[in-house]
Amino acid sequence: MPTVETLGQALPSLVVEAVVDPHHPGSLRLHAWNGRRAATTPNLEYKGVVYSPSQFADNLMQSVRFAPPSLPFGSTTKLINSLRGFLTTYSRLQPAAVDLLVAFALASWFCDCMPVAPVLHLFGPDAEVSRTLRLLACICRRPILLGDVDLAGLAKLPRRLGATLLINQRELGGRIRRALIASTWRHFSVLRGGGHLDLFGAKALSCGDVCPDQCGFDVTLSPAQDLLPLLTDAAQESTARSMQSRLLRYRMVHYERVRGKIVDCGAFVSEMRDHARTWLAPICDCSALADSVTEEILRQSAVVAGNRFFEPRCVVAEAALYFCHKPGAVGFFVGELAEKANALLAGRHEDLTLSPKQVGLVLRGLGLHGQRVAEGYKVGLTDAVRQRIHSVASDYRVLSLDDGVRRCLFCPERTNAKRIQ
Repeated sequence: MPTVETLGQALPSLVVEAVVDPHHPGSLRLHAWNGRRAATTPNLEYKGVVYSPSQFADNLMQSVRFAPPSLPFGSTTKLINSLRGFLTTYSRLQPAAVDLLVAFALASWFCDCMPVAPVLHLFGPDAEVSRTLRLLACICRRPILLGDVDLAGLAKLPRRLGATLLINQRELGGRIRRALIASTWRHFSVLRGGGHLDLFGAKALSCGDVCPDQCGFDVTLSPAQDLLPLLTDAAQESTARSMQSRLLRYRMVHYERVRGKIVDCGAFVSEMRDHARTWLAPICDCSALADSVTEEILRQSAVVAGNRFFEPRCVVAEAALYFCHKPGAVGFFVGELAEKANALLAGRHEDLTLSPKQVGLVLRGLGLHGQRVAEGYKVGLTDAVRQRIHSVASDYRVLSLDDGVRRCLFCPERTNAKRIQ
C-alpha cells in the first residue's frame, strides 16, 4: 500500500491537517474532518493510500506553530468577535484595521485553494508593529515570527508548508523581497541558485515610510498612548492554542465552500481583484466583516487607480489616444508621442520624464508597432491601429475616456451613455 507524507490534504469528503500531538509536542499527527466529526491519528488510510505526517528537524518544529486538533467554533460571528476582542485587548487599533487583520488571519487558513496569498504591509512605530506581528502569530495558520531573513534560511523551509511568514525586518534585500513577492502567486515557482523555494503562504511585512509594491494591503499603526496589557508568553501560548483549534475547525467546515465561492470583484481595479477574492472569500456568514473589509479594499483600490495615471503604459496609451482624436492626424512619431506623454506627466506634477526610446519600448509592449522612416519611427493611424489604441486606452481607463464624451467612431459606446446619465 503506497504511503504519502503530507502536511494537509483536501480529499473528496475529507479534509486532513497536520497538527501537534497534545501529548507529544515534538511530533505531528493527522487530524481529519469528514463533515460530521473529527479524528486524530498517527497515520490515515484513505482509498488504498496511507497518509502520514511529514516530519521535520526539531529547530523547525520550534519555529513553526502548528495548530492543535480542531474544536467547535460555535458560530462565525462568535469566532470573529473573539478574534476582534483579542486584537483590541492587546492593541489600540482602529476598527477598520482590526477587521483587516481578522480578514488576513482567516485568509491565511485558505491559501492553498486561492491563486494569490494574502500580503499585509504594516506601517508604524517598531513597538506597535512588533506587537501586532505577535498577535497575528496567535491566529494565523502555521505562523513563523522572523526578525532577520536571508535566502539560505528561507530555502530550508519544506515544500508545501504553507507557513504564514511574519517578518519584523524593514530593510529587506532586493533579492529576498523579490522572492517573497514572487511567491505570492501559487502557480509559479521561485528558483534561486538552482534550488526551489516554496514560500507560498500569507505574509505580513514590517514596512518603512513607503510601500515597496502594490502587492497586498496596508495597515497603519499609531503609537499606543495608554498602557496596554502585557501579552506574556503564557498568555500568548494559551490564546494561540484556543484560537487555532477553532480556526482549524473553521477551515475544515468551510473549505469546499470557500474554494468554490464566487466573489464579485468588479468594483476593484484589475490588479487587485485576485487579492480581493483571497481576502473576501474566507469570510463566511458575517456580512458586517465582509462589508468592512470590502470598504477598506475599495479605498486602497482607489489609491491604486489614481496611481495608474503616472504609470508609463497608461500615460503612453493616453498620449496615443490624443493623436487619434487630433483633427487631420494620419500618424505620429515616437518623439511626438514622448513630448505629449511628458506633458501629461508634468501636468500631473510628476517628476518622471520618458525618453523617446522608453516610449517606443512601452508602445511595443502595448502591441502598437510602426515603421522606420527618414524622420524617425512613425506609427500610421490606420483603422486597425486606432481601434487598438482605443482598446488599450479603455483597458487602462485613461482620463480622456472617462469624461463621457465620444470623440470618434472608435470610442466605446459606454462613454456616451455615461454622459447622457
